Amino acid sequence: MKETVALDSAQARMRLPEAMADARATTFDLIQSRSMIVWGEHCSECAAPTCYTACSFYTPRPDGHCRRFAHGMETIDTGSANKTPLTRIAFRRWGKLEGRGPVGALEKADAASLEQALQPALGLGLAFLARREARARTAKHQALGQKAPGEFDALMIEGAALSAETISFTLTFVPVDKASPALFQSQFSLNADWTRVSIPVADIARTIDLTQDYLVQIEPVGEAEGLEVLFGLCDFVTWAKAAQSIAPPSAPSTPAAKAKVVVWDLDHTIWDGILVEDGPEGVVVKPGIREMIEALDARGILQSVASKNNHDEAVAALAHHGLLDFMLAPQISWGPKSAALARIAETLNLGLDSFVFIDDQPFERGEVGEAHKAVTVLADTEVLTLLDRPQFDVPVTPESKGRRALYAVEAARALAAESAAGDMDQFLSSCDLVLSLARLSASDAERVYELSQRTNQLNIAATRYSRDDVAAMLSDANGGEAWTLRCSDRFGDYGLIGFAYGDPKTGLIRDFFMSCRVQRKRVEAAFFAWLAARCEAAGAHELAISYQKAARNGPALELFQNLGFTLTLTDDTHGTLACPLPASFDGHDIVRIEATLAKPSAALTSGAV
Repeated sequence: MKETVALDSAQARMRLPEAMADARATTFDLIQSRSMIVWGEHCSECAAPTCYTACSFYTPRPDGHCRRFAHGMETIDTGSANKTPLTRIAFRRWGKLEGRGPVGALEKADAASLEQALQPALGLGLAFLARREARARTAKHQALGQKAPGEFDALMIEGAALSAETISFTLTFVPVDKASPALFQSQFSLNADWTRVSIPVADIARTIDLTQDYLVQIEPVGEAEGLEVLFGLCDFVTWAKAAQSIAPPSAPSTPAAKAKVVVWDLDHTIWDGILVEDGPEGVVVKPGIREMIEALDARGILQSVASKNNHDEAVAALAHHGLLDFMLAPQISWGPKSAALARIAETLNLGLDSFVFIDDQPFERGEVGEAHKAVTVLADTEVLTLLDRPQFDVPVTPESKGRRALYAVEAARALAAESAAGDMDQFLSSCDLVLSLARLSASDAERVYELSQRTNQLNIAATRYSRDDVAAMLSDANGGEAWTLRCSDRFGDYGLIGFAYGDPKTGLIRDFFMSCRVQRKRVEAAFFAWLAARCEAAGAHELAISYQKAARNGPALELFQNLGFTLTLTDDTHGTLACPLPASFDGHDIVRIEATLAKPSAALTSGAV
């Protein structure tokens, strides 16, 4: 709920893109109860009231306070009944959103009714009603069924970036009691699509007492001037029980079992010396660093840079020392390194819990560790022990050795997609996508094992195979068929990107996982169109996929639901996704299928796993 200002009723009308409206509409179904934080317009450098006369950026609102949003907090009329309000904000320099707690919980319908009831009064600019409502919330919440703050599941922030592809924010909780040293900070990003971010209450409550007075702040990272954002619900929420399996994935708070990305600092970490003082040729790569970078690359662990330096000079130094090609999406600027890691994660489409950050400076390690609690943060003195750590115990395969090249090619694809005219399907059609399907062979067994260990987001049954599990499927001992999925396009070869195991006669698919490198490229539609036809021909009347909820596989569930599968839960974490046969899936014909269904010959399966 927004705090409005006397004589300042900011309203606007806009038409939401259909995809954004559909994504936003599911919010009400996801939650059972919510808080009603009263959000207001504030300045990150505020020293009111003295700054009103001393600051050249002071622009008065009707109530005399400083205007940090170009048009205030605009309530958006989308032409439909809004269960979740929309607020458009055009940030000015130093602008931030700020609310106050503690807050209790209202059932979602009661919250919507109360919000609607307050809107006419707020529209007249009677902001004191909002403040009075905030002060009286405890009594109201008791009457409507209050929960203690710690019983919320998460803080949900939803919205979309209107002025850029991605806008990063810092979320801060700080006690009102100035004597308390506690602070909670986290980083999140909103992009051009409707995005939900959820931060577990348990993570916040480790450092902030949510039963005591606190401020909660949302502030753009870096320069705020000109950033325009559409916000929806920004409140504590309790997930609806029936929707817990499709609740937005929480920001992970612990590192993943296996590392996928190492992000390096430069000065005194990769090399001895300070670049701005010594120049590209004056810095010297530290002993053992080049060998470590090459060993990580061979294991398929991607690498990047987060450095506070001059960009062109740092790139020249990396090139001079033969290290530039190893570094994907390097972030070299004078901004916060936590923001740099967020940009790298977004570019690579990988979760921050699979990141390892290495820096010689305690401040930088602390800043990243506080903002991204799931990132493994290491000092430069620990670099030479990396390969001995369990996180880096991954097999060396031909695919792992080529993983960096695959991601580099993917960057070229993304650039081509960004510059292509027309819709996404038109662009994908021009890519000449080919999906090659084959029965599992011994030569692919190690890659399937590796993929099961590394795949999180698109792993519908949360599978982690052992090597023996994969070997058992080679003989079809369980009466099923095991398929490998390879993909290529005009830019290059993705390699083996997916695996499925099931029985075409019954239509039951026990396992499916796929690399996120081919997500949203219609590859899944092509595969399941092919699979549906195969199962129907074998006598099945339904295509059914086993589902197990995991911390990171929310995108897999979303993928199947977007294809038209219906989820039936057997308990809180297990269920089945089903689709009647015959079935067709939108966009399946964009990808050409090449299938080899014969069992591999003895010559192909004679090698060791």
